[in-house]
Amino acid sequence: MAIQHLFYRMYHLGLRLAAMLLPIPEPHVFHGDKAIEQWLAHLEAQKCKRILLVSDPGVLALNLHAQLKEQLLANHIEVVTFSDLSANPSIEQIEQGVRCYQANKCDTLLAIGGGSAMDCAKLIAARIARPKKSLRQMRGLFKVLRTLPPVYVVPTTAGTGSEVTVAAVVSDTERRIKFAVNDLCLMPKGVLFLPELTTGLPPGLTASTGIDALTHALEAYIGINATAYTRDKSEKAVALILDALPRAYHHPDDLAARTDMLWAAMFAGQAFTRTSVGYVHAIAHQLGAVYGLGHGLANALVLRPILDFYGDRIDAQMKRLAKHSLSEHSTAAELRDKIYALLDELAIPHCIADLKAEDIPLIAKLALEEAHPDYPVPCFMTQQELEDLLRSLLPNNEPDS
Repeated sequence: MAIQHLFYRMYHLGLRLAAMLLPIPEPHVFHGDKAIEQWLAHLEAQKCKRILLVSDPGVLALNLHAQLKEQLLANHIEVVTFSDLSANPSIEQIEQGVRCYQANKCDTLLAIGGGSAMDCAKLIAARIARPKKSLRQMRGLFKVLRTLPPVYVVPTTAGTGSEVTVAAVVSDTERRIKFAVNDLCLMPKGVLFLPELTTGLPPGLTASTGIDALTHALEAYIGINATAYTRDKSEKAVALILDALPRAYHHPDDLAARTDMLWAAMFAGQAFTRTSVGYVHAIAHQLGAVYGLGHGLANALVLRPILDFYGDRIDAQMKRLAKHSLSEHSTAAELRDKIYALLDELAIPHCIADLKAEDIPLIAKLALEEAHPDYPVPCFMTQQELEDLLRSLLPNNEPDS
């Protein structure tokens, strides 16, 4: 096992060097009072004629897309809507989107929604660019390697960071797993920050997506591949989240808090796209695949026990982060307490209602397979340790049957 862990660390060193050397692109961020006007001028310069608008039924039901659609049509850009996607988009849903794009001869994609819509648009674009390569064949690192049709995104949640990442996650429903496609070309071309679109989020979704962003920042920070750049982004994200998330949760129409959360999610995304994530995400992805849990909620449910597992092994990083997100002399323990108090304030449960004891060995196995060797975690978990952690999350600590 020690030799295996040494191999993982050598691999992590390679990833760190690659992240430092690779020219990770940055999307243009359209923000402020003239964000839409500037974006439309940009589309005109790009000679955009027909957009595939990718969103989910919830966003459409709330009519969050209406303003942008009207503006596009007024600027002589046709809009085709694709909304057949779930909280965890599947391979088949992506393929349906590809067929819709091709049948309507679109030239651009626009995702309006959370991470599901953004990841869906990215993967549709990847399949358009790579028509002879399946999504399963794109799994992992640098399997696309093509110029994609332009992808623009409008986050309606502040959490996933997908607007500034080179990754997209998809559910393989046949195999009951989720996997990621990672490539520089998946970075969106542009992002529109429209905080007013996030004010209609239910409190539970505001909470879970906000904790998703917090998890990105934390896992990027405590992982061994953190750099000066990613630490700075994580520190900014955590400071904003600890201040703005409770305000956005209790006062949904607070546009200043909503704007801060959009920036925080973006900063966290910029951090983890260069350092990767950790065990919270590895477990959360399996919970999403097996039980259909939304990604943000799955992260929120797992964050506390993972931080407890790391314990004092991450105190140095947590103390440094506390200094930047709380106050000059704050301790690691105070930052943990602040995070745990926030989870309680946001009504994040201490157990996973859907979790079944008989599923735990497989969930643990798949989580470790995802994490090892790709995630530069601060220390390694064993199968037994992960199973024990999951059992602590059973409803009423349900014993094995």
